[in-house]
Amino acid sequence: MPSKTNLPLEGIRVIDHGVVYTGTAATTFLADMGAQVIHVESIGRFPSMTRGLVAHPPAGLEKALYHGYKDWEPGARPWDRWYQLHATSRNKLAIGLELDTPRGVAIYKKLVEISDLVMENFSQGTMDRLGLGYEELKKVNPEIIMISASGLGKEGPYKGYSTFGLNVDAITGNMALRGYPEEDMTMKDCSPVWADNVAAGTVSFAALVALYYRQKTGKGQFIDISQSENLLPHTGELFLEYTMNGRVPQPVGNRDRAMAPHGCYPCRGLNKWLTIAIATDAEWQAFGEAIGNLPWTQDSRFVTTLGRYRHQDELDKLVAAWTSTQDNYEAMHLLQSFGVAAGHVISPATAYADPHLKARGFFKEVNHRETGTGLYPGMFFKFSRTPAEVRIPPPCLGEHNEYVLKELLGISDEEYKALAKDNIIGTEYLPGA
Repeated sequence: MPSKTNLPLEGIRVIDHGVVYTGTAATTFLADMGAQVIHVESIGRFPSMTRGLVAHPPAGLEKALYHGYKDWEPGARPWDRWYQLHATSRNKLAIGLELDTPRGVAIYKKLVEISDLVMENFSQGTMDRLGLGYEELKKVNPEIIMISASGLGKEGPYKGYSTFGLNVDAITGNMALRGYPEEDMTMKDCSPVWADNVAAGTVSFAALVALYYRQKTGKGQFIDISQSENLLPHTGELFLEYTMNGRVPQPVGNRDRAMAPHGCYPCRGLNKWLTIAIATDAEWQAFGEAIGNLPWTQDSRFVTTLGRYRHQDELDKLVAAWTSTQDNYEAMHLLQSFGVAAGHVISPATAYADPHLKARGFFKEVNHRETGTGLYPGMFFKFSRTPAEVRIPPPCLGEHNEYVLKELLGISDEEYKALAKDNIIGTEYLPGA
């Protein structure tokens, strides 16, 4: 199982309790860079969304709920076929271990003794209730680093509240700013889970800073990350708009608060679109040249940024009239050749054929024992001296029980068999999970 990678984080061991996205994506960053990440999962309690919607999908479940499984079929091991697992769990090991039993806790603490970092994004207080909070873990390993990335943080009136990305978007004000002007709140598109993506990067950054601090001082620490507070600075200018000017920002749809034109415009063909963003008068002039200096590009209403901003309704209709005659790829290349920011709108299906992504080798072929071979999203970054690859496919539940318990922790064959017999460890979810 261990292998020499020469990656920057080789030699670092991470205990991963990531659920849904924030935690699982954050530890993927660390695993990609060479850390040995061990995902510890219960076999008696099913993780929300990380490995599917339900542990054992009942017969007759609406086919729509199968959309996340390979070929829309849950199969005998649906928890190993779920698309979110495959999107965020490469390069990791996984063990199935019950932590609500004394024997499970004892095994876990042995793993903490030889680890560097524990990461969890449960509702705040979960690890404490298991008897595995930071104060307890540092007795086992004084140098351990623990990161807790809950929705609302460890302290305060809302501590312990359960959240998903939807709730964090609401609490931070992002929900009120998303969508189009005058749009009913019930019509908001909540699919872009901004908070989770932002927090994943922050968690991995915090891990690296804490590891560096420990290298200098020999001291571990506890890191309390509120996903809500982590997201708030990303709209800081809108809070200042209110405190400095007394104005309450409203949703703007695809428009910008300063640039015009700025939007998503229809192109020739079914469901073909092009985004255009023009920030300066010079870029507007370049746009006009690119499309042949059509008369309306010289209209006095549109020659200045302020004029274009004030007359966006009329301007958007004219831009859309031009784009609707164009192929979105060709229009993107045309405008980009004149220095105008433009991008064709791709779908997951067209992304695989995108020439730029193909040239950069972004998608990687991965073989998985439950789902076969497919193209997976690749690395988030390219290091010239320490290039990362998909070394390990997303782990099946409990796939590495023997390696972790026997080789790393020195548990005997007899004890291992007894743990499996008593459902302390396992490779599938127990009935009723």
